[in-house]
Order: sequence, then C-alpha cells, then structure tokens
Amino acid sequence: MAHQILKALKDKGFRLTKVRKLIIEIFLSNSAAPISAVELKARLMAADADANKTTVYRELDFLSEQGIVVEVNAGDGKKRYELNRDGHHHHILCLRCSAVECVTVDNCTLQEELKRVDSKSFKITGHSLNFFGLCEECQ
Repeated sequence: MAHQILKALKDKGFRLTKVRKLIIEIFLSNSAAPISAVELKARLMAADADANKTTVYRELDFLSEQGIVVEVNAGDGKKRYELNRDGHHHHILCLRCSAVECVTVDNCTLQEELKRVDSKSFKITGHSLNFFGLCEECQ
C-alpha cells in the first residue's frame, strides 16, 4: 500500500522526502490506534529522521489535505491522526491515560439511528462516535 500512496503523490508532482516516506510507513505499520504529532515525532527520531515539530505538523496537514490521513477527535481535546483506510470505524478512549483504540460498531443499527435523526430538522452529513472507559492497564 505504501507504494500506491507514494506513486499517487509522485504522479501529482509532490516530492517524496525521506520524512514523508517514513511518516507514511509509520501510519501503515500502526493499525492499532491513532497517533499524535508528538508520538509521530518520537517515532521519526527513533528512525534517525531529523524532523522538527513544524515539519511534522506541516506533513500531517499535507497528508490530511491529500486524504491520506484523517484527524481523529476522541473528545479529549488532543489531535490524533490515522491512515484513511477503507471502512468507517469508531474509537474508545481511556479516561485515565488517554489511550485510544479503534472499534467497529454494528453498522445496521447505527444506520437506522442516523436515518431516524436525519428525518428531524437536521441533515446529517457525518458523525463521530466515541466510547469512554478505562483500558485494561488503568482498571
């Protein structure tokens, strides 16, 4: 998948810098939970990539604009990002340590609720469903 993403960026005329390639690889290898810019910077540093905070945020903005990553709002005020994969999913957030995990919800029940709400005075254009609790470590 990394090859497809990199080829699409190159075909659009964008540069494929070392940091950009590493960020895409990090997101591809990270399927468990969304990551913050701080976590991303730490992983880049561990891979001997010289990327300052500004570069990390600039790359996240760029990859978001290109539809490669999406911002995850877990309701705790912290921005996290994950690869924009096929299929819609939701998140569960630990109230103590702020760990975030992806969860899948029965789409049939959710779609029924969205239709019910949509018939009211609002036209639904999207949604964000988050669950909150304590992770195994914090229990």
